[in-house]
Amino acid sequence: MRWRAQHTTAVVGEALYCWGGDQEGLVRSHDSPTKRQCTSAIDAFNLLSGVWSSQPTRGTPPLGIIGVSCTTINNNIYYFGGWCGHDTCYHNSLNCLDTLTLQWKELQSTNNNSVTKRGLGGMIVMGSEGEPQQLLVIGGVAPISTITQYHQFECNKMTGADDLVSTNEQNIYNLSSGQWTIPSVSGQCCPPTSGFIIEKINHNKGIMYGGAVTDSGITIPTNSIYLFQLSHNTINWESLKQGVIPNDGLWPKEREGHASTIINGVSTSPTLVVIGGLDNRHQPVNDCLLIDTNQYNWMKIPLPDSVTCRYCHTVSSFVFDPNHVFLTIVGGAVKREQKHVGGGVMEWFDTPVTDPNITMVVELVFNDGQWSVGPVLDSVNIPLLYEQILKERRKELNEFMTDKEKELQVINKSLRHDLQVARINNQSLQEALLETQSLSVSSAAALMEKDEMILRLESQLQEAKSLYYEKDEEKQFVEFTKASGEYKGKVIKLQDQDFDEKIHLEDQGIMKKEKIDFTLHEQDQFSIKGTDSVGVQFNYMIPSMEKRMLTLETQLLETKTLLTKRKRDQEDSPHSDNSKKLKTDELEESVDEKQIMTGEYEKLKAIVADNELYLAEVLKGKTQAEEQLKEKQIIIDDFKTTVSEKDAYISKLLKEKSQQQERITSQEEQSIKETSSVDVQFNYLIPSMGKRYAT
Repeated sequence: MRWRAQHTTAVVGEALYCWGGDQEGLVRSHDSPTKRQCTSAIDAFNLLSGVWSSQPTRGTPPLGIIGVSCTTINNNIYYFGGWCGHDTCYHNSLNCLDTLTLQWKELQSTNNNSVTKRGLGGMIVMGSEGEPQQLLVIGGVAPISTITQYHQFECNKMTGADDLVSTNEQNIYNLSSGQWTIPSVSGQCCPPTSGFIIEKINHNKGIMYGGAVTDSGITIPTNSIYLFQLSHNTINWESLKQGVIPNDGLWPKEREGHASTIINGVSTSPTLVVIGGLDNRHQPVNDCLLIDTNQYNWMKIPLPDSVTCRYCHTVSSFVFDPNHVFLTIVGGAVKREQKHVGGGVMEWFDTPVTDPNITMVVELVFNDGQWSVGPVLDSVNIPLLYEQILKERRKELNEFMTDKEKELQVINKSLRHDLQVARINNQSLQEALLETQSLSVSSAAALMEKDEMILRLESQLQEAKSLYYEKDEEKQFVEFTKASGEYKGKVIKLQDQDFDEKIHLEDQGIMKKEKIDFTLHEQDQFSIKGTDSVGVQFNYMIPSMEKRMLTLETQLLETKTLLTKRKRDQEDSPHSDNSKKLKTDELEESVDEKQIMTGEYEKLKAIVADNELYLAEVLKGKTQAEEQLKEKQIIIDDFKTTVSEKDAYISKLLKEKSQQQERITSQEEQSIKETSSVDVQFNYLIPSMGKRYAT
């Protein structure tokens, strides 16, 4: 590999292709057989062996060879523009190289004046898989005579080159239609810039950093960072400010002519790698930066000067496995200085990188979220050590995959055990739930049966009370009517006899009167007391008994009044002894009848008391049954709560099992892919690596 600068490199599969640039043997002419010899060959670096080889191409290569922009889609490399190598001859042609056949194809000729002819710009692919792919071209250096007059774009003259300007023109080429379009621009668009780096972050978003801009008529390097996003033929720009970067105020230096690559598939987000460049004093910027394009935090990686102290070079990345990335740095210059060319004219001259540093390989290791540097190889050590390092990494990868497979087996076994336990728990819970439901149904049926029995007993008791009170009231009424009739008959009879016995009973009547008055007084008191007592005790069952007893008392009072009248009549009656004796006997019989009636009331009281006692026992049983029902209901509710908690736990277990199963499936698929062929996992970088592994 000979020295070169301002060239292009592109990774396709397991090869790095290097084409164009200022190089040894290049004739600075528009077109010549000697120049064709340089442009019709392409150099390929085998990423698995570390060996360079030069391969001839077929067809007509582009004439723009220095400061060309390039990008890749699958097996194709696309090239746009570039400086021809003489005067201000720039191109705007778009060409494609098929790396499978090494055949050139011109997609757009340089005669198309709708796009500015320019070099030292940038080009990336926009669009996701399955969608029409578009090539986005931004900025660069152009002759004033070829600038297109699009109102949304600007151009600035460059210091020391009155016939050249820098531009921020943006063009989109649709690969499906084969047409150029001019997009609309919004946001904080970048100024006219050249010598910058541009990388794709995702299918429609990119990042731009550094480059040369014109400030107050002087061309100087910048450290500006821009994000841009393409949507429906509109590019929206955003300028990142220094306060956005979270790493302790770290901000990249101003630079132009630097090189970059984007690392995908290792860290959590695409990582931008920037190496070298020229500062505002035309001195190399001796550093290497890694930028996380998700958080936009920057990190410096310590690398030797033989790697970083260069500009107008290229850097490419080869992801070997999830933890190892190999950077390939090619060509460039190490020194810029002005020299007299005669006639008082000063020109800039660049000193190119020479062996053993033309090609450098650096291993980056990503572990525990941190980047570190592995072996650094130059052109001498690459043939000796590079392939051996790859073998060691391949062995580590196989061991890693074996450990990962064992880990997956352990996880799978654990998941199966958890699933079995969950199934057993689920079955137990279902059985317990069925038992609880059965218990709840039987308990409810038993309680309903008890309620029905209580209702039947209450109904029977009520019927018995009603029947008893009806019979008792009828009996009392008949007895009372009979007694009342007998009393009335006897009173009439006594009145008839009193007249005849009035005289004979005068003396004894007085004594008997006192005795009878005393007896009647006691009987009245007893009758009233008994009536009141019965009325108070059973007023909730026989509300009409009190009224009837009062009626009886009234009738007895009337009888007493008649007896009193009879007494007065006896004072004039000639009959005394027989009448008084008969009167006394009849009154004694009346007292006996009242005593019999009082006894009946006592029997009624006893029966009602027994019924009340039975009813109290029934109500007590009902209360106990209700309390038992409440206790069982509490048990049932607690059990339902337990069942609900266990159901939730089972759901959680099943969810965790599903998630772990998904992880196992994903890891198994990844394991199969990685075990069978490493290139399956990294097919976007090295699709044929599996062939090398197989051998």
